[in-house]
Amino acid sequence: MINCAVICEYNPFHSGHKYQLDCIRKQAADNIICVMSGAFVQSASPAFCDKSIRAECAILGGADAVIELPTLFSTASAQYFAEGAIKLIGGIKDIKYLAMGATANRDEIMRVADIKHENSALFKDKLVKYMKNGKSYTAANNEISIRLYGDIYPDRPSIDYLFKDPNNILCIEYIGALRRIAPNIEPMIIARRGAAYSETATTGEHISATAVRTACDQGRSSEILRYLPYNAQKMLDWRAEHSPDISAYKKLALYTLKCADIDYLAQLRDCSEGLEYLFKSLSHLSDLDRYADGICGKRYSRKRVARFMLDAVLGIKKEHLQYEFITRLLAAKNGFDFDILPKNVKSNNSDIKCAANGNSPVKDVLEIDIKASALYNTLCSLDGGYYNYAVIKA
Repeated sequence: MINCAVICEYNPFHSGHKYQLDCIRKQAADNIICVMSGAFVQSASPAFCDKSIRAECAILGGADAVIELPTLFSTASAQYFAEGAIKLIGGIKDIKYLAMGATANRDEIMRVADIKHENSALFKDKLVKYMKNGKSYTAANNEISIRLYGDIYPDRPSIDYLFKDPNNILCIEYIGALRRIAPNIEPMIIARRGAAYSETATTGEHISATAVRTACDQGRSSEILRYLPYNAQKMLDWRAEHSPDISAYKKLALYTLKCADIDYLAQLRDCSEGLEYLFKSLSHLSDLDRYADGICGKRYSRKRVARFMLDAVLGIKKEHLQYEFITRLLAAKNGFDFDILPKNVKSNNSDIKCAANGNSPVKDVLEIDIKASALYNTLCSLDGGYYNYAVIKA
């Protein structure tokens, strides 16, 4: 048996995602298992629509099962997003491939990933130095990668272009995490077709998830329907009734930051370089966007700031990244063999509660998911919480 995994957000699921799953199936995968973000995605934003709808789209689009990526990892930086997902994937029986989409040349992606892995100590030292000099993690990571590549391959063209697409950067992190955590799993790189990651155009073979969300929010849903192969009207109806109240979230986040003390902020997952003092120095402000404007710059990106704010609201700490965790199966095809799933993936609520009982680290990470579900449902005016869920079958 050959099983293949995909790390995804499906925020929302569109024709480009369907194309990728079709490509994987053509390469003779017996099972395609998706590891998908739940209530919140990597930008620290509420997901476009409920995870049950997105998971069902994945199954209808060709996946055999969908596992929820815990909020601790789904809202993390690229490195921890990748590591959390691959910790899950490594436990799948007969797993051979991790499929990923990229716009860059496969060989160049593999070379960069190998350079980072083989020179990890040097890379880490340079990263600390660059960040002390005021560069953001992302800018430092990209510059060091480009320079090391140039030193090792002086006769090859520059790879600057590679780091202009977040999908390429994620691929490099995925491959690095595979090397460290699950070296038996092979990367399957599939060339992306259609629009780039952040393009907002609603024409062409495939459009981006950004374009789908933007068109929907601007009342131009008719332009994107043909790019939503499954549950299109269901998603749009859901958004019409339950679109997350971002204004309410901003007020909650601002209140949390104003009330938090320095010690609490210093423990948060995305806090470093004295970021807690910078946040606290702006706590007199009454508007979260002004707060963010006062922090963003060369060192701190908007996504970094957004993650820090969500960390504060949900209580996500650095130490949590090293904890054991459990999660749930979101969806599966009828007849799917549950025995191939990792031991920390549960298919019902009673098993989740049992696994967390008496295990403090597992319980602490699960509590983040419980809080994230409560927050998401509150923002979306939905009843229920984390345990109001049953596996979707299609």
